[in-house]
Amino acid sequence: MIGLSKYVAFAIIAAGATPAFADVTVSVSRTEFNVSENGRKLAQDEIVGLELTVADEAGNIADFRVEGTRADPIDPEIRLYDVSVRDKQTGEWRRFCQPGPDGIAMAFPLAGTWTRGGRHEDQPTFILTCTAGAIGKCVRFGYKPWKTTPEGVSLWAYHEACTRMVRADYCGDGRPHTVDGTQIDIWDHLGIQTREERTAHPEVFEAAWSPRGAVYLNIPRWSDDVDDVARECPGRFVTSGERALTPDQVERELDVLIFDARYLQSADRRVGHL
Repeated sequence: MIGLSKYVAFAIIAAGATPAFADVTVSVSRTEFNVSENGRKLAQDEIVGLELTVADEAGNIADFRVEGTRADPIDPEIRLYDVSVRDKQTGEWRRFCQPGPDGIAMAFPLAGTWTRGGRHEDQPTFILTCTAGAIGKCVRFGYKPWKTTPEGVSLWAYHEACTRMVRADYCGDGRPHTVDGTQIDIWDHLGIQTREERTAHPEVFEAAWSPRGAVYLNIPRWSDDVDDVARECPGRFVTSGERALTPDQVERELDVLIFDARYLQSADRRVGHL
């Protein structure tokens, strides 16, 4: 079904397919739909019921409807939408997103497009990402690609590195090495995320990340065989088998943005256990 692919980008063909909306224009800014009707910008609660007909890069058409909207309860800067998609065969509307670990099943738009290999490109299109997906999770973690730190550091690359990390995309080619519902500990040198080690739930440094995937792999998320992953993309990253490095050493010696640790006990890696 169109719209369910994690990398699909859309261009708006038509908006306001219901009688309640006429002569509307729609654009995307940060995580919001900006909707104007007859030159007047609508408030977010006024766009409930708006239908969008969109096309992806291959020309496939899909219809989406905004059923509701609210600010993200963990970050009011992020706007969330309850979105339905029309089933092409039955014509019925069904929920676009599935619930994440926090029970939220909502979506938001994000400008740009994502390649099949997982690269975020600045294009005049948008993706509709669910809060439970890697792209949505990383925005909610604080890696907002439209933002720049007070020191002038763009978070675009941090967001892309985060999506590689969430998916355990070690090779940077779009192939994940994890399973849904896996918990990890995340940190970075900007302080957006900080490490939270807990004695009762021991963890081990997993990897260090950049937008191109893993830069250093200490131990895979669901395996203890570093060489098995390294054989998938020889020379793509440094492994613990080549050089045993701590996160501090990795940060000093390699060009990395984000770190993560996996929990030693497999039960601790499951969402809801900790």
